[in-house]
This record gives sequence, C-alpha cells and structure tokens, in this order.
Amino acid sequence: MALVGCLDTRFYFAHAQDEASWTRKVVNEASHRGSLIVSSTITIAELVSAMGTTAGLETTQLRVNSARLAGVNFIPLSEKIASKAGEMILKNSDLPLADAVIAATALDLTRGRVYTDDPHFQKITGIHVVWGRT
Repeated sequence: MALVGCLDTRFYFAHAQDEASWTRKVVNEASHRGSLIVSSTITIAELVSAMGTTAGLETTQLRVNSARLAGVNFIPLSEKIASKAGEMILKNSDLPLADAVIAATALDLTRGRVYTDDPHFQKITGIHVVWGRT
C-alpha cells in the first residue's frame, strides 16, 4: 500500500507515545515503493524545542534520525513554500508560522494530505487531515 502524506509535529508525539499504533504503519510505509512520506524541517525545530524538554535533546535527535532512516523525507523551506505559507497567514492571522509552513509543504508535495490532529489545519483550504488511520 503506497501512502502519501506530510507528518505534522503532533504525529511524532503520538508515535513516541505508542509505537505499536497506526503511526507505526505510517512510518513503516515510508520506504515502500510509491509512498511519499514527508515532514517539513520546521518540525525538527518544534520537536527539539518541545520534545527535547521532556525526552532530552539526544533522544529527540535519535527519533528524528530514526524517521529519516525509515524513509521520511525532511523537506527544507523553499521560496515557493515560504511564499505560500505567508499567503496562508495573510488569510488567517491566527495560524502559527510553523503550521503554515507544514501546510504549504503538504500542498506542494502530498496533495495537501497531513497527518495531524491540530485544529489549525482544518481551516486551511486544500488540506486533508488524516489522523488515527493510514
């Protein structure tokens, strides 16, 4: 089964709490032919700043590297993605910058499919939220 999707920061917290759940299936599919599982590099900053306080920097870095080794592609911010993220914030000033960047990355690469339970994403045109399933 080929999966396409962008992993929001919240996905990584869910995965760290229960690796035997549906999140494990998503990560396992990342390396399969036809699958495209991505994360914006801004999720790394969010993970280090949030998860690092509880799990520690080294553990957080190991989790990021583990996702990369499993086939998750970390996408750096491009001019195209940055511009789209800025446009989203113009339309919704309550949208956090990191969420806008993640959404713009998803629109650019995964047809707007985002693995998240963050309500901010529900308000973004073209975003298809996926949570709790593959």
